[in-house]
Amino acid sequence: MAAARKKPRQRKLARVDQYRSRAYRELQARLLENVRSVRLERGLSQEEAAHRCEMATRILQRVEAGEVNLTLTSLARLCEGLQVDVVRLFRSGKK
Repeated sequence: MAAARKKPRQRKLARVDQYRSRAYRELQARLLENVRSVRLERGLSQEEAAHRCEMATRILQRVEAGEVNLTLTSLARLCEGLQVDVVRLFRSGKK
């Protein structure tokens, strides 16, 4: 018997505008681009990087796709697993 799929969590209505804000979208874009960039610099597949970060591959895929709002603990796991400072993950590519 197939397992029932969980219904995606609905964002609280009070926060919807925050997720649409320019600041949020910019931070999300920086994070996904920099995580992907660091992973590729290290020559890691998504699966290898996820293992080093002690997270499921699908979570890392969702990070790189900009589909998740990371907790601080997940962010810390990314930093430790990829051996990178958090500042690097939020650095702007613009000079």
